[in-house]
Amino acid sequence: MFKYGVSAALHELPATQPVTLRGDIEAVCAEAAGLGYDAVELHIREPGRYDPVKIRRAAENCGLAVCAAANGMEYTVGGLSLIDDDGAKREAAVRRLAEHADFAAGLGAVLIVGIIRGNIPKGAGPGIYRDRFGAAMRRVCGHAAGIGVKVVLESILRYINNYLNSVPETMDYIENAGIENLSLHIDTHSMAMEESDLVKSVLYCSGKPLGYVHYSENNRRYPGAGAIDFKALTKSLIKIGYSGYITLECLPWPTGPDSAGRGLIYMKAVERAARMELAAENF
Repeated sequence: MFKYGVSAALHELPATQPVTLRGDIEAVCAEAAGLGYDAVELHIREPGRYDPVKIRRAAENCGLAVCAAANGMEYTVGGLSLIDDDGAKREAAVRRLAEHADFAAGLGAVLIVGIIRGNIPKGAGPGIYRDRFGAAMRRVCGHAAGIGVKVVLESILRYINNYLNSVPETMDYIENAGIENLSLHIDTHSMAMEESDLVKSVLYCSGKPLGYVHYSENNRRYPGAGAIDFKALTKSLIKIGYSGYITLECLPWPTGPDSAGRGLIYMKAVERAARMELAAENF
């Protein structure tokens, strides 16, 4: 069976933000463990304000791991972007991601690179911005490799980031860019917008570096509260031999604990059904 994580922030966020649990680390971990999760994914800004030793201990005291460290608020709140036209801001973004890598090392977590990559300005040629992104990622991934942290690059729908949107496009970038210590992170909400066939996009990752998975519905609610065929997706992940975490990253609807609890029950039921179907097909 897969291991399951749940996204969490260590402070309050607007209800419109797709982070499922919120609160101090002890409360978040107790909630996640009580619901049956294996790990938490932490969304923070300015990692120097947090003690990774304390956080890891709180998770382990509840029988949990910290599966990933996310940093999207560095872009949405802090305005940091890896492709900013201002060289000083680009450098600040790289340094901050390196700090997040250090934080992830203390947690034993993977480092997510998502919306901090920024957006290419309207009407601008993409070449220079993709070059900036590649240069930044080589530095971040090199630093992370030196401290034992794996880096995953998220394919994100075009209304949030305007490049590297689909699963095949982002996987091709990773394979062709020659950046060591980088694998793909897929998100089913973005896939529902970007992919013409979600199952084929997962199967496209067979034999390739798929490192992390987010589950949430097309409407950003918990799995089972929308229109995505998660059984077909889960079967595809099993077929390609994916062995990493599946993490719930969805709106806290109707509340965070409700969403986390209902989502986990559904994800586990879907996985059981998917494995039974595959066993029958292979009988």
